[in-house]
Amino acid sequence: MQKFSVLWARLWLLVAAVCSVAYATELDRLTFITEEYPPYNFERHGQLQGYSIEVLATILDAAGSAQSLQDVRIWPWARGYETVLSEPDTVLFSTTRTPAREDLFHWVGPLALDRVTLIAPRDAGIRIDSISSLNDSDYRIAVIREDIGAQRLLEAGVDADLLRTAISNTSALSMLEAGRVDLWAYGEDVARWLMAEQGVDPDQFESVYTLSEAHLYFAINRDTDHEVVDTMQALLDELRAAGEIAPVPGR
Repeated sequence: MQKFSVLWARLWLLVAAVCSVAYATELDRLTFITEEYPPYNFERHGQLQGYSIEVLATILDAAGSAQSLQDVRIWPWARGYETVLSEPDTVLFSTTRTPAREDLFHWVGPLALDRVTLIAPRDAGIRIDSISSLNDSDYRIAVIREDIGAQRLLEAGVDADLLRTAISNTSALSMLEAGRVDLWAYGEDVARWLMAEQGVDPDQFESVYTLSEAHLYFAINRDTDHEVVDTMQALLDELRAAGEIAPVPGR
């Protein structure tokens, strides 16, 4: 009986080793792209940080991948979004999964729940009953190209002339604080995190309308091999079930 147990243990270790090599081979072909979107993914003092970064690091480590966080590319959102739309084996995170984006990517997740709102100065007294009512106003709205806030507004038929494109979330915050725009369409938690980091009092601003509430995922180019996507999802599920990855924040 003891001999059988030893043989079984050795067989299990062999299978685990083979699976680890297979996982590593699958994931090593991927190019991971992210942006400054704290508290989920961001860079400070030359180090990538945030919940989504921790999830990726745990997955790569469990797979025995040759990749590390140093291989992750930190690009402006629009560049990363357009790259993952067109180039196989590329991954963009953290990406809001929406019906409009559903067929554009493969999805691995969820990572977190993200609420995108229209943010206004509290003392402006802005009240919005519907997205369509924006077209009857002269509100200037800061957005980031290809970001979910911009996409949601355009999908709802908001006049593009009302949108003011910022090159980054910090520049959008500056536009709102300086009064160059009336509203900012962005992730609520991320905006408040940035305000605090930039020395801006978050209590001076408020969310006046919710544009979307959806989960964040790893978005993977549609032409990427399904086995790679399945491998990454399986690892995420296994690690979360084992307690190596925390439950989805905000769920």
